[in-house]
Amino acid sequence: MSNFQSTISHTGFYVSLISYVVFWILDILKPGFVARVFSVHIFLLSAIAFGIWWAIMVKEYTERPWFEMIIALVMGILLSVLVWIFGEGFGMFRFLVVIIAFFTPLLFLRLVCPQSSQK
Repeated sequence: MSNFQSTISHTGFYVSLISYVVFWILDILKPGFVARVFSVHIFLLSAIAFGIWWAIMVKEYTERPWFEMIIALVMGILLSVLVWIFGEGFGMFRFLVVIIAFFTPLLFLRLVCPQSSQK
């Protein structure tokens, strides 16, 4: 039964996540194309629910600190670029806020996974 639930939750998570991204991109390309029919965020909600269910079903967790660090660095770069583009209102503090935005995912990773950042 557990293997069956794991398969269903795994598949549901990926289908919901991919559907969310695809419908969101379609709605950005042609505004109102999807949003007039239904909310795209239904897929995000189902992805979160399936993700939690799948996380409960996982029996053995394999840590990959290098992968987590790469994801944190990519997110830091992405946040820095977004803050630089939309941060004109920060004035002379713009560069400081960009630096803080870059290090925020790394700090979050250190708080969530303290043992992986120490290796």
